[in-house]
Amino acid sequence: MRKIDPGERVRGVVRAYRDRHARRARVLASRLEGDDDEVVLRPWELRLPRSVVYAAARSRGWEPVGGPRALVQRGPWLEPMHFVRGRGAHPAGDGR
Repeated sequence: MRKIDPGERVRGVVRAYRDRHARRARVLASRLEGDDDEVVLRPWELRLPRSVVYAAARSRGWEPVGGPRALVQRGPWLEPMHFVRGRGAHPAGDGR
């Protein structure tokens, strides 16, 4: 009888975890890379924490409406997050 290698199982779990979150990150990126000047993101639809959504938006040149304090909520999924494109930010997010 062949002994089962636990490493194979662990590698499979890690790969599945990475694939699941990569899909979520791609959905978030597609919402942020549009041509709109304002975007409303709902973390519960993206299934990502508010901190991840905030960091991704800021890295692509989006600013929260009302400043970062406007995003502070009493719970992780209460209100949608409103962002506007920052001054001088290129729609592609590369700052041209």
